[in-house]
Amino acid sequence: MAAARGWLLAAVALLAAAVLQHRAFARTLERDVYALIALHEEVRARDPQWAGVMDKWPVQTCAPDGTCGVDPCGLEWEGDGWEGISCRYQWDWDKSIPRVVTNFHLPKYGLTGTLPRSLALLANLTELDMDANQLIGPLPAEWGCLGNLIEIDFSNNRLTGTIPPEWGLLRGLVELTGWLVELEVDGNPGLSGCVPDGCPPFDRLCGRYPGPPCPSFTNDAFIGTAVGGTRIGTRCAPPEGGDQTLQAWLRCPVVADFRQPILGFFKQQQQKGRGSGGDAAAAATNVVPAAAAPKDNGLGAASMVVRPALGEPAK
Repeated sequence: MAAARGWLLAAVALLAAAVLQHRAFARTLERDVYALIALHEEVRARDPQWAGVMDKWPVQTCAPDGTCGVDPCGLEWEGDGWEGISCRYQWDWDKSIPRVVTNFHLPKYGLTGTLPRSLALLANLTELDMDANQLIGPLPAEWGCLGNLIEIDFSNNRLTGTIPPEWGLLRGLVELTGWLVELEVDGNPGLSGCVPDGCPPFDRLCGRYPGPPCPSFTNDAFIGTAVGGTRIGTRCAPPEGGDQTLQAWLRCPVVADFRQPILGFFKQQQQKGRGSGGDAAAAATNVVPAAAAPKDNGLGAASMVVRPALGEPAK
């Protein structure tokens, strides 16, 4: 009996060590940790609905060096405690490569205010879904920087203005098979204008002739650009100069643009005696001045293409 108990204890110890090693080597990219903190600071005080989501995020476990005791990508890359956050399509990556946030999914929460600027820092996003809220204002042009996007859903909000021409750069809205995927802005009566060249064709049924096959990552039978209930009527002509013109118009945000709220967060945590350790001032060496900010804080994972593999089932 004693020998069996000893064997069991040894097995448990080995399993615990494996779990710790798994967590130690597979963590979230610092850029994405800072982005989530910037987002927390941008929206938490807006209304009780935003606060209800943000108060579930274990941001108090994050340190100025960009690590978190409760990692946003989690042990299984599904955001342990980080509601609405997922880090998919990276299960076969080497554990030494930092994970990146791929999905932001907060539909039907009653969220208000304008679309958060800080979401543009999550450069590896494949999905942005905030349908059926009470969001207002324009669609941010800088989201044209999110070249991995394959699905956008802001239907049934109170958005106004036009679809930014810079969104024509979102070639990631074409699945790897070549079939165009989803851009849903229907149910926003304040939207008008045209659909930028490069965005999916208007909404159509997939999986049935003459429509295309259904994408592997979604169970939605309708794919394409959905504009019902808006004043969007046509497709835009390509801009003179094409993508080069759009890229010249576009400025992609960097972490340093949100330096003050990020540093303010760590200072507040330090004053409360909370957080995962480290002086708040140490964050200043990581959240560098805008003029010197590298595109991905020096970590190669930021530039990796993160998308569902062909034939991967919907999640």
